[in-house]
Amino acid sequence: MSEKKIELIAQLLAKAEQTTPEEAEALTEHAERLMVKYAIDQAVIDERRAKKGGESEKIIQVRMDFTGVYRGEMINLGSNVVNGLGTLRALQNTGGNGKVFSLFLIGFESDVQQAQILINSLQVQSAVAVGAWWKLNKATYSMDNSYAQEKARRSFVHGFGSGAGNRIFLSREKVVQESATGTELVLVSRKSKVDERVASLSAGKARSRNATGRDGAAMHGYKAGQNANTGGKSMTQGRGISA
Repeated sequence: MSEKKIELIAQLLAKAEQTTPEEAEALTEHAERLMVKYAIDQAVIDERRAKKGGESEKIIQVRMDFTGVYRGEMINLGSNVVNGLGTLRALQNTGGNGKVFSLFLIGFESDVQQAQILINSLQVQSAVAVGAWWKLNKATYSMDNSYAQEKARRSFVHGFGSGAGNRIFLSREKVVQESATGTELVLVSRKSKVDERVASLSAGKARSRNATGRDGAAMHGYKAGQNANTGGKSMTQGRGISA
C-alpha cells in the first residue's frame, strides 16, 4: 500500500476521532473498506505481473512481540486480524519464560504491512476501550478480588480482538463480492503460496494457555471491537497495552 493511500485512510480516521459517533462509524467503515480494497487491488496486480513473467511481491516474515498482562489477548487480537484479512498466516510462540508472546506474520509484503497497521492501531484502541468500559462497570466487580477484576478486563480485551477481527472479515467478504469476477480465485492463489511457505518452516510448538473471553465482559469487548477503527496510520504510534 502506497504512502498516499495510507495518508488518505489516516485522514478519514483523524476526522472520525473528532466527530459524532454516527458520523465516526461511517468514516471508520469507509477507511476499513479502503484498506481491504487496496489490498485486493494489489493482489490482482501482482497476479497479472507474475503471469507476464514479471517479479511479484516477496513473501516476508515479521515478528511482533507483546508483553504485559494483556500479552495473550494481544496474540488473540493479532490472529483475528490475520484471519480477517485472509491472505496471510500467523504463527504464535508463547514459550520461553512466558513474559513475551510473539506473533509471526507471514505473507506478501503489502499484506503484512496492512496487518501491522491494523494490529498496532487496534492495540491502542483496545487500551482506550477497556479503560472506558472498566470506568462504567467497575462497581459490578467491586466485591471480586484483584485477580477476578483483572480477568474481567482481559476478557473484555479478548472479546474486543474477536469483534474487530469479525468486522474486518465481513468487510473483506463484501469487497470481494463487489470486485471483478475472478478476484476470489486470485486471493485463494495468493493465500496458497503463503501456506506453502509456512509449511516449509519449522515452527516451534506454542505453549497452551487458559482461554479468556467467554463471559459478559467479553461480549462488551466484542461489541467495542466491532465498532473499532480497523485501519489507518493515525493510531500506530502508541504503545498500546503493555502492562
